[in-house]
Amino acid sequence: MKKKVLIVLALLCSTSAFARQEVSVAQAKDMRDDRHVALTGTITGRADEDHYWLQDSTGRILIDLDDDDDDGRYLTGKKVRITGEVDRDNGHVEIDVDRIYILK
Repeated sequence: MKKKVLIVLALLCSTSAFARQEVSVAQAKDMRDDRHVALTGTITGRADEDHYWLQDSTGRILIDLDDDDDDGRYLTGKKVRITGEVDRDNGHVEIDVDRIYILK
């Protein structure tokens, strides 16, 4: 029984490791809708209430960051790692952020 539990846990851990592929901004723009991704870059500014610009060496992309608890102004200029899903809508691509980690 313990072996089965350990195998199931190992499978779950390995699945989550591959679920959020680390990609560049350019790669994210070419991915299909709802793809789970992780990106690292710098927040270069705020586009509107919930949207920010994330830039890396390959370009920039809008990220949708629901920051109900704070106005988010402190993020501009920070290097971050985000995880979320690619959101393709009306010819635009953005990342719907699940988590954000401030690196610098």
